[in-house]
Amino acid sequence: MTKRKLADHSAADLAWQPLAGTSSASMERIAVEACLEGPPLADSEWNLLETQGLVEDIKRGRRTPMQAAVLVGQWRDAVRGSAPRIRSSNTSSSLRAEAISQLVAVEANKHPQVVQFRDRILRGRLLEADQLDRWFSVVARKQQFKQWIKVYASPEEIAAGAVFIDSSNTVNSGFDILSYTIPGTDEVRRILVSSKGILGWLRWLSETLSVEFCWTKAATTTFVLTGATPPIPESTHHIRRGNISALTRVQMVIDPAMSPREVSALYREIRLRHFGRRHRSMSEKHIELAKFWSTANQDLTWKALREQWNALHHKWAYKRDQNFARDCEQARNRLLGQSEAKMFDASARDFANPEVFP
Repeated sequence: MTKRKLADHSAADLAWQPLAGTSSASMERIAVEACLEGPPLADSEWNLLETQGLVEDIKRGRRTPMQAAVLVGQWRDAVRGSAPRIRSSNTSSSLRAEAISQLVAVEANKHPQVVQFRDRILRGRLLEADQLDRWFSVVARKQQFKQWIKVYASPEEIAAGAVFIDSSNTVNSGFDILSYTIPGTDEVRRILVSSKGILGWLRWLSETLSVEFCWTKAATTTFVLTGATPPIPESTHHIRRGNISALTRVQMVIDPAMSPREVSALYREIRLRHFGRRHRSMSEKHIELAKFWSTANQDLTWKALREQWNALHHKWAYKRDQNFARDCEQARNRLLGQSEAKMFDASARDFANPEVFP
């Protein structure tokens, strides 16, 4: 490979190679997932990669797992929409966050492990931003990464030094991944690494420092190699979506220096960007309807359920079974955030029976 071609390949491209004893199909999927940001590949995503010929390209060396992972990330962004970066409009808060980032970087430069790594591996000379990919490419060629697994083992097995691994005691498996950023951009790149050697040391260092200085792991790696100051945002947020829409939660990490008004404005913007303007508060009546429905005997007809409801809630009494069933369904679906959900099949049978309506 020429120098030019070496420089054009990312470290993840050069690091990937099949592991001995691993089937080709499982290895390719594992390798793509190792390079993927976010949840593992869904079966539909893997099938689409196969349909588009990407799996075959990986087998033949025409593409790399990282390239396939980037494509999957683009598909996901297209489906859910990109999550734009939210910045505070308060200038003083932004300047404060910038100043804190610079001061923390000054302290991190003195960290004994950072000094030792730079002296021993970089010979005391930091890399330039445009040297990162080539450095990783060269070092990755000398490293060998291996798949790891986590298993349950009894004290007797550990003492004997023999642990038999099967599906009953295997907890998890995967690869160690080192991530880094390109200074001046938000791009994050990933590489499969060994737990030992230069890249294993760098991965351990980035994980350790990221916890100590509240940085991302990718920015920490780049800091160790280039000295680029990792940003410390005044706020971050994460959307945790549940299987049921009502279980979706917004997690916010806030700088205590932000004012209550700034926090309120930030949350308003997060909710608008991720959930739109369609949120409406439910009335007390509809909340009670949803609660009633959750505890009702669903083997009963809508007429019997309506009579039970009217006996408990005189001020919200219903005269028609059909109106009562409609409002129960709407209240339940709105509370769970499932507007398209359907009630139990008995409802259709009840309404098809003319005896239900006098």
